Amino acid sequence: MREPYRIVGLWVRVILLVVLLWGGLVTVLSETPRDRAVADFQAALRTGRVTYVIYRGDNSHLNGLRWSTSPLLWYRLTDPWNLTYTKHDLQRDLSTLPLGTELPSTELPSMGRAGPVVRDVSAHNNGTGLFPGWPFRVPVPHLSWTVRFAWIVTFLIMLGTARPRVGNRWAWFWLFTVGQVGAVMFLFSEPRPLSYGLEPQRSAHTGRMGGGQGCAMAIGLSFVVSVIVAWALAGVVHTLLDMLAFP
Repeated sequence: MREPYRIVGLWVRVILLVVLLWGGLVTVLSETPRDRAVADFQAALRTGRVTYVIYRGDNSHLNGLRWSTSPLLWYRLTDPWNLTYTKHDLQRDLSTLPLGTELPSTELPSMGRAGPVVRDVSAHNNGTGLFPGWPFRVPVPHLSWTVRFAWIVTFLIMLGTARPRVGNRWAWFWLFTVGQVGAVMFLFSEPRPLSYGLEPQRSAHTGRMGGGQGCAMAIGLSFVVSVIVAWALAGVVHTLLDMLAFP
């Protein structure tokens, strides 16, 4: 009688995992964009290929500008500190677009005819307290809410799990928050490894992690994720995109 529930639970895990992995990939690529000139950005704007813009500036000076032409294709201005392109120039270029939305520290897409989502992070604190920031700021129009929803649902599932197999709930709490990727790890490993499919749940590990071990592991993971995932994964994906002849 429990077989249908296991099937539903397995599909829920898979869907949540796919959404979180997709959101993580988009976030990583947005943080490791390719260099482009101002003319490339303006040409992409004029032809309607820009879907998302993130900029940072001080007064009239532009300190950073990133944009995407699809969720996986991200670019940035080459050395913006030595360019004459200013925030005023950016606002002028954006003002010519149909219903473009320029909202500080937000990501509400424009309604009607599609224009790029524009996010000003000049005065934005990228921290979200104890919780990881990336699930709540995935830079993609219209669908970023799915990643937020998937992370929150996974977090609630973790809190509602009576006896997790790998570690207790305190350990998972630290991995979810400080560790950045705890939600993905949880979906892979709890209540049974995802690769086991519909096999019955196994008993908890005798040496499963406690809260202190989970906190220590989370701190280590936060460094590993920022270095290995952000750079190695981005390099692999960029290489694959080149092989597929993306522009």
